[in-house]
Amino acid sequence: MITKIELKNVIPYRNGLIIDNLHKINYIYGANASGKTTLSHFLEQTDDEKYIDCSIEWENGIKIETNVYNKYFRENNFGKSSIPGVFTLGQATKEEKEIINKKNEELEEIKRNGIQKNATKKNLQEQKDNAISDFRENVWKTIFKKHEDVFSAAFDGFKGSKESFRKKICDEFRSNNSELISFEDLKTKAEVVFKKSPVTFEKIQPIEIDGVVSIEIDSIWNKKIIGKSDVEISKLINKLNISDWVHEGIKHIEKDSRVCPFCQKETIDDDFRVQVENFFDEGFVTDTTTIKSLSDSYFLKINNIITLLETIEAKEKQMPETKLNLALFSAYINTLRSQFESNSELISNKIKEPSRSIELKSSKEQLDMIIELINQTNQEIEKHNNLVFNIAKEKELLKKEIWKYLVEENKELIQTFIRKDCGLQKGIDNLEKQRQELLGKFRTLDTEIKDLNKKVTSVQPAVDEINKLLDTYGFTNFKIVPTKTDANQYLIQRDNGDNAQATLSEGEATFITLLYFLQFIKGGISPEKVNEKRVVVIDDPISSLDSNVLFVVSSLIKEIVKDIRKNEGNIQQIIVLTHNVYFQKELSNMYLLKECDHGKELNPYYWILRKKGNVTNIVYYNQDNPIKSSYELLWRELRENKDNINSSCLTIQNVMRRILETYFKTLGGYKDDDILNKFENPQEKEICRSLVYWINDGSHCIPDDLFVEQENEMIDKYMNVFHLIFDRLGHTNHYNMMMKTENM
Repeated sequence: MITKIELKNVIPYRNGLIIDNLHKINYIYGANASGKTTLSHFLEQTDDEKYIDCSIEWENGIKIETNVYNKYFRENNFGKSSIPGVFTLGQATKEEKEIINKKNEELEEIKRNGIQKNATKKNLQEQKDNAISDFRENVWKTIFKKHEDVFSAAFDGFKGSKESFRKKICDEFRSNNSELISFEDLKTKAEVVFKKSPVTFEKIQPIEIDGVVSIEIDSIWNKKIIGKSDVEISKLINKLNISDWVHEGIKHIEKDSRVCPFCQKETIDDDFRVQVENFFDEGFVTDTTTIKSLSDSYFLKINNIITLLETIEAKEKQMPETKLNLALFSAYINTLRSQFESNSELISNKIKEPSRSIELKSSKEQLDMIIELINQTNQEIEKHNNLVFNIAKEKELLKKEIWKYLVEENKELIQTFIRKDCGLQKGIDNLEKQRQELLGKFRTLDTEIKDLNKKVTSVQPAVDEINKLLDTYGFTNFKIVPTKTDANQYLIQRDNGDNAQATLSEGEATFITLLYFLQFIKGGISPEKVNEKRVVVIDDPISSLDSNVLFVVSSLIKEIVKDIRKNEGNIQQIIVLTHNVYFQKELSNMYLLKECDHGKELNPYYWILRKKGNVTNIVYYNQDNPIKSSYELLWRELRENKDNINSSCLTIQNVMRRILETYFKTLGGYKDDDILNKFENPQEKEICRSLVYWINDGSHCIPDDLFVEQENEMIDKYMNVFHLIFDRLGHTNHYNMMMKTENM
C-alpha cells in the first residue's frame, strides 16, 4: 500500500506536493488542469525521467503492482486494432478455487510473517543506528576534541567525518598491538615527529676529568716539605718553624754578596751558604718542583674544563629547542667553578709554604654529575636524530602508539559499545536469515499458485462480464469478442460483425474502457498475474459520460471499495481522482458501505487539489468529505463564524437569510408573518421582526459610507433570536443537528 507520494520539479507542482497519510480508500477532488493526470501518470510511470525528483513510500517498504486508469490507459489499450485479453478465474471449479485460495492464504501468512520479521529487524537496526550515533558523538567529544591540539597529525584523514573517526577507533581497538606509551612521552615525540621540518642536533662534546681528579688526590699536597735535619742550622730553623720563610728569603741572597736579605748586615759567609744549601737538599727541591709542576697542570686543566663547559652552556642557550637542562647544567658549573677556585687558592699557598699540609676538595662527584647530564642529553639527541632520520617510519609508528593510548584510555567506553553493536548485529543477521528463508518459501509457493492459475484461468469470463454490463446499462449496439486469430485478444464488434473500435463515440469508448479496466484489475493480462496484490488508481472515470452513467460508474467503483473494506480480493488500496462534485458526492454515500462495518479507518479519506496561478497545492480533510450541498455549507459557515470576533456582520446576515429562506420559505412554505406570529411575547416578536428586517437589509442592501459595524453583543443577540425561530416553529432538533450541538 502507498503511504506517501511526493511530487517535485514537475508542472503544476512547482513548489512541491506531498500527499501523506494515504489509507486504503482515498478520494482526491480537483478541478480540471489542477494536476490529477500528472499525479496518476507518475503513479503509473515512476521510472519516467521527468519524475526523477518524485518519490513514493510503500507500507513496510514493500512495493506492489499499481494499475492506473487514465487517458493514457485508454490510449495504450484502445488505440490499437485489438485489445489484450484479461485472464480471470471465472471458469475454475469450486475445488480449484479453494485450492488456490488456500495457497493464497498461506502466501499471505508467509508475507505477514516476513513483514513482522522485517519490522523487528528494522527496530533492531534503529537501535543499532542510535547506539552508533551516541557512540560517534561521545568519542568525538571525549577523544577527538580532547586531544585534537596535541595529536592533530595522528587524526589526519579522520578530522572531517565523525563517522570515519568512530570506525577508526573501533578498528584500532580490535587490531592495535603497539606498545603502550605514556601521554607525556607521546606528546614529546609528537612535538618532534609531527613538526613540518624537523632538524638534527649536534651532540655535546665530552669532557676529560681523569687528570684533574688524579692531581687533586696526589699525596704531595699532604706532605710537609722541609730541609735536611742533620745540618747544624736545621735545629734553629725547625725550632723556629721558619723553613718556608728561610726558603723564600734565600732567593733574595745575591751571589757573592755578604749582605743578609733580612737584616741587611754583612752576616752571610761561605759556611752559612753551605749550611743553607745542605738544608734545602735534593729531596726538598724535587718535592717543590713536583708541586709546581702539578699546580701548573691543574690550573691548565681546570681552565680548559671551565672554558669548555661555558662554551657548551653558551651554545645551548642559543638553541631554542635544546635537549640540555640548562638550569641544572649552569648550577653544576657554578658549583664546580667554586670548587676549583678553592683548590687553586690552597695550591697557591702550598707553593708559597711547602711545609704546609693541605687537602684539596675532590671535584670528581661534581664532574661526574656534569658528565652524566651531558651523556643523558646526548642520548636524547641521538633519539631525536634517529627520529628525524627515519621520520616517515617514525610517524606511522607514533600514530599507532597514539591510537593505542587513546583506545586504552577509553577502553570501557569502547568495549561497551562494541558488545552492544555486535549483539544487535547478530540479531539483525538472524532475522535477515529467517526473512530470506521465508522469501524462498514465498517464491516457491507463488510459483505454485501461478502454475495453478495457468491451468484454470481464461479470458472468456472477462468477455462475458463486460458484455453483460454493456447490455445491462443500455449499450446494446456493440459488444466485445475474442479475435478469430487469437482467443487472448479482444475486438469491439457491431451487431453486423464490423469492427466498432474506430466508430465509438467518446462516451462509449470511455465506458467500455472503464469496464475493461475493472475486469483487468480483478485478473491480469497473463495467468500468472491473476492473484497479484495491487493498488488501483482511477482518474476521472466519468469524463465524457452522460449524467445517468455517473451513478452506474460510482456503483461499480463502490463494489471495489466494499471488497477492500471486507479485505476480500486482490485490491489493497484505491485512489480515485475526479473533477465532478456530483460523482464524488455519490461515491461518498456511505449507505452502501454500512453493510460491512470494519471500523472507521476503512472509511474514505479526502483531499482537494487547489490551483492558484500555475501552482497546485493539496488540502487534507481526513474523513470529513469537503464536497457538500450548498445548504449544508451555509450552516457550516454559520458555525465557523458565530464565535469568531473578526466575523463580518454582512456575512452573517446573508447566511441567516439564505438558511431561513431555504428551510422555512422555499421548503416549508412559510412567510415572514407566519414566522412572526409564532412569537406570542411582544418583546420576542419585536426582536424577531428586527432580525428579519436586519437580515433582509444587510443581505440585499449595500451599506452607505455611514455604516457602523454591529457590536459583537448585538450579533450574539440576533444569533439567539435566530435559534428561537427554530424553537418556536418546532424545529429545534434540526437546528441542533445543523449546528452540531447536543439536544437541550
